[in-house]
Amino acid sequence: MIGTPAPPLPVTAAQRVRLSDTVVDQLLSAIGEGRLAPGSELPAESELARSFGVSKTVVREALGRLAVMGVVHIQQGRPTTVCMPSAAPLTALLDLTLRLRPDGVRQAMELRRALESEIAGLAAENATAQDIVNLRGLLGRMREHLDGIDTWVEADYAFHQKLGEISGNELMRFLMQAIEKPAREAMRRLQVRREMRDVQATLARHVAIVDAIAAHDPMAAKAAMHMHFDASRKIVDTIIKETTA
Repeated sequence: MIGTPAPPLPVTAAQRVRLSDTVVDQLLSAIGEGRLAPGSELPAESELARSFGVSKTVVREALGRLAVMGVVHIQQGRPTTVCMPSAAPLTALLDLTLRLRPDGVRQAMELRRALESEIAGLAAENATAQDIVNLRGLLGRMREHLDGIDTWVEADYAFHQKLGEISGNELMRFLMQAIEKPAREAMRRLQVRREMRDVQATLARHVAIVDAIAAHDPMAAKAAMHMHFDASRKIVDTIIKETTA
């Protein structure tokens, strides 16, 4: 008896993997596993081509992609070297993405609110007595520059970066480095709107964050950070309306 033919399977054709993808993946694995340490020199392109069983063109393409990612540094006439991890490629991508969007300032603030609220909670868990001293010192710098713009932004950004360090989470600190440019721009655009901004209240919110961290109260630290970012929403909405009008 002849059975009824089965209906066509709902499958998707397998994607062809580029040879350079394999080279990139294996080099990333070697770096991640410590077999290639930052600062070490890679073999010549011809040697890599023999090792991977591919052409020098494929190796050159793979190295170019790794260079764009900030994983290796290529210099003409000198060996390619492995780099320390850098947030620079991600910084450029985030900055471009936010600049292309009319509501980029709002999206930058929302990203920071989500990230830095968790950072504040971790900082409350991990902060040492010296960390609290350092944070209060940064509050002093902010207090000295209440009437400034660029000087305030520098002190404000240093404060938030310090929280990333205190959190003890390297990936979160890496992301804080990656959003540096859009974060500074958002801070500057908020700071110039003095007619809508109470700088004393802004400073008081920073003090509340430090007080919660000093009390080692993660929930209070998160809540204080939420309040800090929520207070800027009205100004952010105004900036976006004026930009898109």
